[in-house]
Amino acid sequence: MAHSTDSPGAKAQRRRPLDGVRVIDLTKIVAGPNATRMLATMGAEVIRVEWHDQRALDLLRGVQPRAPGGAADSLNRSGLFNNINPGKYGITLNMSLPQGRDLFKRLIARSSVLCENYSPGQMDRWELGYEVLREINPELIYLQISGMGKSGTYDDYLSVGPTAQALSGLTHMSGLPDPMPPAGWGYSYLDHSTGYYGAMHVLMALIQRRKTGQGCYIDLSQAETGLMVSGTATLEAQLSGKPTRRYGNRMPVADWTPHGAYPCRGDDAWITLAVQTDEQWRELVAEMGSPEWAGEARFQTAAGRRAAEDELDRRLAEFTKNEGRYDLMTRLQKRGVPSGVVQKSVDRFTRDPQLKARGAFVSLPHSEIGTWPVEDFPARVQNMRLSVGGLPGRGAPCMGEDNDRVYRDVLGLSAEEIAQLREDWII
Repeated sequence: MAHSTDSPGAKAQRRRPLDGVRVIDLTKIVAGPNATRMLATMGAEVIRVEWHDQRALDLLRGVQPRAPGGAADSLNRSGLFNNINPGKYGITLNMSLPQGRDLFKRLIARSSVLCENYSPGQMDRWELGYEVLREINPELIYLQISGMGKSGTYDDYLSVGPTAQALSGLTHMSGLPDPMPPAGWGYSYLDHSTGYYGAMHVLMALIQRRKTGQGCYIDLSQAETGLMVSGTATLEAQLSGKPTRRYGNRMPVADWTPHGAYPCRGDDAWITLAVQTDEQWRELVAEMGSPEWAGEARFQTAAGRRAAEDELDRRLAEFTKNEGRYDLMTRLQKRGVPSGVVQKSVDRFTRDPQLKARGAFVSLPHSEIGTWPVEDFPARVQNMRLSVGGLPGRGAPCMGEDNDRVYRDVLGLSAEEIAQLREDWII
C-alpha cells in the first residue's frame, strides 16, 4: 500500500473548512441562496432542491435573456441566479406530493444542515417543520429565514427583502433631506446582508454541535438584521427621542465640508469628495486653480464652509462637471484629498485595477452557457482552502442537473427507481 508523504499541515491545507458538511438548500431568490453560497465556498456539499412548476420556481430563474420579441429560452441562463448559486449541486423534487416529501425526509436524515426561506408556515403545512425533522435527525441544524421572524406579532406575515427593509427603518434613512421622500435602496440590500448573517449563524451552530452533539433551530428575521446595520439611529431615538433624519451625501456629525457627490464630464459620471481638514481644502482649491470665490473668508474654516454648504456644492459642481472623473480622482488623491469615482457595474468589472489585482471575479464552467465569471469570495485567507465553485468546481447548477448523482449516491436509489420517480413526476 502506498503511503502519502504529505505533512499534516499540507493535508490540512487541502481540506476545506466545511468538508463533510451536507447542506440541503431549500431557498429562493437571494437571502437564503446567498447564505448557502457562502457555505458552499467553504467546502460544504450544498444540494439545492427545486421544482420547475411556475408556482414553485425560483423568481431569479425567470430573469433570463430574451431575443427581441421572443420568449425566454431556458431556466438555466439567468445571470443573477448563476451569480448567487455557484458551487452547488442541483436536484428537482416535487414537495407538493407525499412521495416527494418522503424523499426529502430521507435527505434530511443524511444531512447536517437545512436552510430554507419559504413563507413562514409552508414547512409546517408540509409537516416538515423543525419538530418533525429533528425526530428524523436530532443533530440537524435548521436555518429558517423570513421577513419578520417565525415568532411574535408578525410571525405569519409574508415578505421580501425590500418590505422587511422598510420595516427595519433602513429605507427611511436613505435619501435626500426633507421634504424629499425616502429613496430606499436601489437594490435589496437586506437580502444580501441577511445571507451573510445566515451563514454566520450556521457556522456558530456547527461549532456548538461539535461541543454538544446537538442540532438547533435558527429563526432569522430580515427586519431585525436591518436594525443591526442601521448604525446609531435606533440608539439615538432611545436616548434622545429624536426622530431619524436623512442627510443625503452630507456628513451629519462633523464639519467635513465639502462632503458629497459631484457631477463630472460624461453621461451620469460622478466623483465623491470628503474633505476633513483645512489643509485638504487648501489642496482642493489649488487643484481647482485657486478661483477667486474660494478665497472668501467664509470658506477658510470648516464651520464656515458648513454654513455655506449649498453655495459651496454649487461652486464645486461648476468645476467638476468639466473634469474626467478618474483623472480628477487621481490628481486629488496625489494631493491627499479624499476622493473616489462613483463606479458603475461596467467600471467595477472592466477597469477597476484593485478588483482585478485581487481577483474579485472568477470564471467558472457552466453546463449550458459555458465559462462565465461570477463574484468571488470577498476575503483572501491564508492556509485555508476556499473555492466559490464549491465541490462540483463549477457555476450554478442547471435545473435538476444532479438528480442521478444525488439520488444514487446519497439515497442509494437504483437507475430503475430514479427512472420511475421521473415517470411519476416526483423528480
